[in-house]
Amino acid sequence: MQFMTANLIRGWFQRMEHVRKYAFGVALIIGEEKRHDIVALWVFRGKGMPEIVAAVEDTELFDWEEVADVAAQRERITDYLCWEGPTIPKPVLEGRVFK
Repeated sequence: MQFMTANLIRGWFQRMEHVRKYAFGVALIIGEEKRHDIVALWVFRGKGMPEIVAAVEDTELFDWEEVADVAAQRERITDYLCWEGPTIPKPVLEGRVFK
């Protein structure tokens, strides 16, 4: 059912079309074919998540955490942007970029 998860991400990205000038993101589907998760990395203009992003339908379904120290998380950020690396806990099945 990976395609259904990918469709959820695509639909969410379509609803976020008006936020493109405020956000850049990478959403990855990780795990196995029948048992997978969505993980993502987002970069927002300014500090914190803009209200215009938080107001998009389905945004509240995800758990969000702010990266306090970018230097300490550099490897994790790089791995998510490259869709591979030791900080991604499971194999990457598919990914989408929001830009």
